[in-house]
Amino acid sequence: MKKKLINFNNSLILVVGDLILDCYWYSKNHCKLLENNTPIIPIKKIKEQPGGAANVAKNIAEIGGFCKIIGFIGMDYEGLILKRLLNHIKIYYDLISIKNNKTITKIRILSDEKQLLRVDLQEQYFTNDIDILHQKILDSLSKYKILVLSDYAKGTLKNIKQIIHFTKKMSIPILIDPKGLNFDKYSGASLLTPNLSEFEKIVGKCHQENDILEKGKQLLSKLKLSALLVTRSKNGMTLFQKQKKPIHFPASSKKAYDVIGAGDTVIAIIATALASGYSLEEACFYANLSAGIVIKKIGTETITINELNMVLNRQLK
Repeated sequence: MKKKLINFNNSLILVVGDLILDCYWYSKNHCKLLENNTPIIPIKKIKEQPGGAANVAKNIAEIGGFCKIIGFIGMDYEGLILKRLLNHIKIYYDLISIKNNKTITKIRILSDEKQLLRVDLQEQYFTNDIDILHQKILDSLSKYKILVLSDYAKGTLKNIKQIIHFTKKMSIPILIDPKGLNFDKYSGASLLTPNLSEFEKIVGKCHQENDILEKGKQLLSKLKLSALLVTRSKNGMTLFQKQKKPIHFPASSKKAYDVIGAGDTVIAIIATALASGYSLEEACFYANLSAGIVIKKIGTETITINELNMVLNRQLK
């Protein structure tokens, strides 16, 4: 079969959601203090990465798309670091700095590629600036082909129904990575991308494949979605669409070194592919391949268009 090179150079995506600074503190070993058994972890290296919605934006840029990200950060050093990490030629950010809030930060301490501990700083963004956020979204929407809402339940999307309402009026597709126990607020979205655990918290435990298929179709109808994609880790992902049979995409990799940020990669690739004119089925196929690449990396990582094309062309041989 002839090799096929894809590119997403014409993609224009608006990302809105919870920005997080992901920090990785690496230790080669750890020991205990003899006096009181307090663990001592010597840190050899520190790495900082855009997390949450910021990781979605970085994935879009690294794969070749252009995006703008809107959201909140704190008035602090971590917020400045996050801005610096977002200084990418294909990312434009319009962030609202909130007084008396810290930038949401997650510190993961790792040894021998295993996570020992996670420290979370600031649980949510608390602000009365939601109207400012919504105005920034409204002012930007007409310039972009797709809206991605990255919900980490940190406060940015607390009025998500309103965002869905005014975006639908502009006939712009809305892709949502959901969080929490209330999926009703996502009603009317173009695509929802829960992982299996998130899906089961809403529809109940799925003991058999048929349970996933039946409950997926029911949720699709209940929430009036155009499509639902359930990501299932080593079992791939399953796509539900109105008036179509479910499509299953087997996992391209059975080994997962780290699934942190894999959901960000999936929704980013789907958004970028759709904005480039690919069908939803094609977009999910590319996203499934991309997830198989990114889970082999440690930490919040992204993939490049060259990595995706290499894997794609191996499959076409």
